[in-house]
Amino acid sequence: MSRTFDIPIISRGRIIPPGPDAIEFKGRTGAIFRAPDPKKHVGDLVLGDPGRLRDLQETPVREIVDFLAELGQRLAFDRNPYLQEAFELSLEAGGLTEPVLRAIYAGIPHMFDRAYLTELVEKTVGIDYLDGWVPQGTGPRARFRVRAVGTRQLHITAGNVPVVGAVTITRTALTKSDCLIKLPSNDPLSAVAIARTMIEIDPDHPVTRHVAVAYWKGGDEAMESQICRTSRIDKITAWGGMASVKHIQKFLSPGIDLIALNPKLSMSLVGKEALESPEAMQEAAAGVAMAAGKMNQTACVNTRVVYVESETDDASLERVIALGQKIYEAFQLLPPEISTPAPRPNRELESEMRALELEEELYWVIGDTLKGGVIVSRFSDRVDFHGQLNNRVVNLVPMPDLAKVTRWCDDTTQTVGVYPESLRYRLRDALALAGVQRMVPLALARGPADEGAEFPGMPHDGIEPMRRGVRWVIDEAASAKTEAVKAAAE
Repeated sequence: MSRTFDIPIISRGRIIPPGPDAIEFKGRTGAIFRAPDPKKHVGDLVLGDPGRLRDLQETPVREIVDFLAELGQRLAFDRNPYLQEAFELSLEAGGLTEPVLRAIYAGIPHMFDRAYLTELVEKTVGIDYLDGWVPQGTGPRARFRVRAVGTRQLHITAGNVPVVGAVTITRTALTKSDCLIKLPSNDPLSAVAIARTMIEIDPDHPVTRHVAVAYWKGGDEAMESQICRTSRIDKITAWGGMASVKHIQKFLSPGIDLIALNPKLSMSLVGKEALESPEAMQEAAAGVAMAAGKMNQTACVNTRVVYVESETDDASLERVIALGQKIYEAFQLLPPEISTPAPRPNRELESEMRALELEEELYWVIGDTLKGGVIVSRFSDRVDFHGQLNNRVVNLVPMPDLAKVTRWCDDTTQTVGVYPESLRYRLRDALALAGVQRMVPLALARGPADEGAEFPGMPHDGIEPMRRGVRWVIDEAASAKTEAVKAAAE
């Protein structure tokens, strides 16, 4: 019999466990958990008066980084029972396998590295702007000063990869903001585990006192209408699927800013060079397998469609099919901490693949939704169900002119993996104009470091969420002279 997990409400340094008012919920794959009735705890979840952010605003960024760095040290998976419980529930409620999930949890402490956090906040907002009023210009224009001020935020988080809670807590803390995290049903404990560890370190620290975490069922209008008010929330960051993003838009009004991290799809482009030698084909195949297979194709960054520079005559298609065969073989060789066979088949996708096998004049198919698979279109178009490709299944599409791929790109296209490098240089401007938010070499995807150690402060989905998360305030003096006198007195 499946265990029932308890999901407490975390309210700014306090833990509110499920009690007589507890409601039972189910995860997306069958896990069962209980949580307090959130409607009875709205007052515990929202900050209300923005003046209550003063304690965090007056805390230097350096001290916030110190606290987060200590938190990271306490989040070592083998020593943190809260994360271990979150891991156990995520195995039941989410879609990742044990080796992949364990590697992700083991990497959480690195997200709290002191040097990384310092560079992150400096590059995105600027430490001086968060710690005080920064003069603008010289001479007569020196009478202007600007400050970045923290806000009250609701974060509707996604649970496909259990690091979103850590990202949310670090981003809001570094920007001196208050955050309420709505937990996802496929990862309802990870953010709670981090918040409980914060409480163990110091329940009265300003960072701890500005984190609230709770679970309620997505689309609960009665709950969300209580929270999404200008008297309670300044910013909403929505990580969820398209339905949840559209749902939350109903509660927007002047004074509430939506930071939409919409659902994204990613693809790869493979130039004709990959088909010209066995070595190049193997290199491209390994890159595609990693780009599609890492985290078992559960993330927005994962490739689902691969456009291959090729004609559609029989001889050319045989080379594309040979590439598809090598991609399938490369899936089987991925390290288990990066990717594994799926824990269960995707019945709907499996049916689509088996149906395409019967249309041999239009498609070539290998594999399944357990070990992974490849669908090669014999014409220049992707399969109708390209958005549902998962479980390490990719669709290869021959394209005589890869420049025309931009017709399938828009602001939902997150990452494009490209092979070889020369092709990326040739297409990057056109891809950027079409809406693509990131281009990466497929050659980088061949190793576990994949995408490298990400450079701090890079845009996320085409925007800068941390800069969007603060309010930029101007203070204007009567003259530069009076401002200089005031500054000297301080």
